[in-house]
Amino acid sequence: MAGERLLKAVLSFYREEPDCLCSLEPLLSCRLSRGWSALRIDCSDRVHLEQVNDLIELLRPPLDALQLVRQIRLIAPGVPERVYPVRIPLLQDGQASTAE
Repeated sequence: MAGERLLKAVLSFYREEPDCLCSLEPLLSCRLSRGWSALRIDCSDRVHLEQVNDLIELLRPPLDALQLVRQIRLIAPGVPERVYPVRIPLLQDGQASTAE
């Protein structure tokens, strides 16, 4: 139930941006659940996981605004779990940190 509500909140966040809303379509066939600090997104297979992986940047703003989770976990059978922070830490100069 919590996963469905989070999905509705994310979709509602983009209700006035049809292009973004359309891009989120792969989420509709995922199973979402919320743990203590993470949103778990179960994908059907590797291809589906890659589609959802491309949506991480769209998922961060509404999830950050809700402040209900700190991580996004993508899971699919036979694929290593991927974990992303909801909030990207900023460096002193205001630039987002990037791994080199």
